[in-house]
Amino acid sequence: MDIAGEILSELPASPILIVPGGGIFADFVRAEEIDDDTAHWKAIDAMEKYGRFLSTFGYPVTSDLVIPKEPTIFLPKRLLKREDPLPHSWDITSDSIAAWIAGVIKCRLLVIKSADSGADLVDPSFLSVLAGSGVSAEIINGRHIDSVRHYFGATRL
Repeated sequence: MDIAGEILSELPASPILIVPGGGIFADFVRAEEIDDDTAHWKAIDAMEKYGRFLSTFGYPVTSDLVIPKEPTIFLPKRLLKREDPLPHSWDITSDSIAAWIAGVIKCRLLVIKSADSGADLVDPSFLSVLAGSGVSAEIINGRHIDSVRHYFGATRL
């Protein structure tokens, strides 16, 4: 099982809305030399593709922005095409999108990254989007599966 599947296997059967990153699909978009607007929408498409990949581990998907009854993968393109609340630049990634979404549905945010620290752990706009969302967030390293287990073991959802 890869790391994404291992992380997903640790999720409790609780109301969890999973906002996927773009993964390797977003890395391909970053490598293209395209304007910010085109890159933004291609990166949103990358989130959708990665979300569809994550669904192969047995999780349902939704485009409806509601807190689900069970862990569910959110596909953001339809909502973002309708609302389009954030600037179109690489200062905004799935990190800030997840913070904005958490603010809309008024829920805690857990950001699972593949690193412990560093200047680029989250995107440059994350903290300001999070502050505007009015919700709290925690960031953990998904490469350390014990961190994921501890979070879900110690946190009552």
